[in-house]
Order: sequence, then structure tokens, then C-alpha cells
Amino acid sequence: MAELRDKLDITVEELEEQLGVSKLPEFIKESEKLFLSRIDSICNDICENKDKRAIFVSGPTSSGKTTFTNRLSKALTAHGRTGYQLSLDDYYNIKELTFDRDGRPDFETIDTLDVARAADDIKKILNGEEVVPPFFDFHTREQMEGDPANAIKMDETGILVVEGLHGLNKRISGEISDEQCAKVFIMPYGNVFCDSKLMDSDEIRLLRRIVRDRRHREAHALATIDYWPMIEKSEEEYYTDYLARADVHINSFLAYESLIIAPMALGDLKEAMEMAIKGKISPNVFMEKSATGKPFADLSQAMTRASKLIRDLEKIPVIDADWVPAESILNEFIGV
Repeated sequence: MAELRDKLDITVEELEEQLGVSKLPEFIKESEKLFLSRIDSICNDICENKDKRAIFVSGPTSSGKTTFTNRLSKALTAHGRTGYQLSLDDYYNIKELTFDRDGRPDFETIDTLDVARAADDIKKILNGEEVVPPFFDFHTREQMEGDPANAIKMDETGILVVEGLHGLNKRISGEISDEQCAKVFIMPYGNVFCDSKLMDSDEIRLLRRIVRDRRHREAHALATIDYWPMIEKSEEEYYTDYLARADVHINSFLAYESLIIAPMALGDLKEAMEMAIKGKISPNVFMEKSATGKPFADLSQAMTRASKLIRDLEKIPVIDADWVPAESILNEFIGV
């Protein structure tokens, strides 16, 4: 059973102290190095155990699962155990939705996945069979058949790395013995303070999600905040179980990330709030399939939370996004 570990608390004053010409590059380098050391630790443990054939990676939204999986797979390959990646996002096959009391569609439940196909594909891959995974287009929100060029056929030394919100659900990984697999739970774990607490782990993820949704899913900041209660509700159902099933927790919070993510999210929030005040805000894209037909679940509530975030984020110093290294986990959210 894993426990949350390596909690990182940092103050605005400490962030400001790192803004010097010589201090900032070293601060970023050390932050990234610490995260890489966590990947190396898992990689070394796996490579020392030849019985391990799979790694299941789970964690709540905006935890950095995709980048972590990419870097872990490369590290495994560099150590002589070829890493093969399988994303459960590609097994989305939304046929029937449920809704909360405000009409938010539940895209977070495991029932939005083609679980039977995912579990069967995993077993086939581990048995040495060739599998062509499906592909889910997040723009059209449709599952398509995968490209044969992306077929997975593991060799005898290979490791299958499966990542997704429900990567540690028993319906996905339950039939694979503990001797054959390792289980990882990843999420940012820390706080940012300025006299009082400005943000905790959940708000760190919310800011990451705001920035990513604005750039990759054509969703403005108020849409993300308006949908966030559904995400929180889903995580209440799965979080404890998945953490308990994991062997280890990886903290994906980087000490310097608030200097990047906070000002980007602040700009996105101000943009959306200005449009809302003018009465020109576009509907919440996450409500398109809502049975209520409403453009928002609760726009007033979303604006209230956005206003508080704006007040808090204005206290955090700013650096240019160009400081982020090319392979940083932050590029999963800020990349264009």
C-alpha cells in the first residue's frame, strides 16, 4: 500500500528569492532533477526484477501521467528493458452518460472506457501477441481504430507501461499478478503559502488543467472551473482505493512550477472573466452533452471561485515559460 510522500511546501517569499540571474537556472535544474530521481528509482527497481512485465500508472487529472509514462518508458529502454506504452485514454468509448444534479456529464467514471477491450489487449500484449490499440480523438470525442503502424508486440525483455485515471482499477489490472507488475500512483503533493495558504494539491492540479484545457481542448477557464466539481466527485470515489493499491506514490509537483503555471492560469482566468462580465462568454464545452441543455452547470459559482483564484495568483511572481526545459512534465500542460 502506497502513502503520499515527499510533500513539498513552498512560500512566495522563497520563490522570490530564487529569481536571481544565477539562482533561477539552478532552482529549475534541481527541481527537475528531483523528479527525475523518482523515475530512476522506479526504473532501477523494475530492471532488477526480471519477473516484472507491466507497470500500471494511475493518478487524478492533471497529475502528469502521460509525461511520467513517456520518461519512464525511455528510462526502462535505456536500462535494457524496452518500455511499451498503452494509454487508457484511447479506450474511451462513451455510449451512455450519467449526470450530477447540476447536469454535468460524468466523463471521469470507468464506465466511459471500453474496459473489456483494454483488459483483453493488456493480456494479449503480455502473452506476446501483437495488438493495435484504438485511438481516441479528444477534439471530435470519438474512438477510432488505431494505425497498424502503432501496433504493440513486446519482446521477452519488454515492459508494458499502462497509464490512465483508472490504471489501478481492478477491472484493468486485477488479473495481472503482483509478481508480474508494479503499480504507481502519481499526483502533485504540496502547498504554496503567502502568509496563509494560497493553493494546495487540488488547486495545483486545477491550475494545470485550466492552462491545458485553454490550449488543447478549446475550453476557457470558466468552463474548466464549472466542470471541476464533477472531477472532485469522481476522485472521492476512486482516490483512496487507487492509492491503496499502488506500490509507490510519485510527487509530480515541481518547486518552480508556480512561477510558470500561476501567471498563465491568471491570464486565462482574467480573459474568461472579462468575457463573462461582458455577456460574451461561450458555453462550457464540457456541458455539450448535458441532458439539461444548460450552457453552464453553475456559472455564478464558477465566477466566484475564479475571482478568488485571481486574487491569490496575483501574489505569485512570474517568469517566462521559455525557462521550462524541453522534456519537463510541465510541457504536458503549457505546450502548444
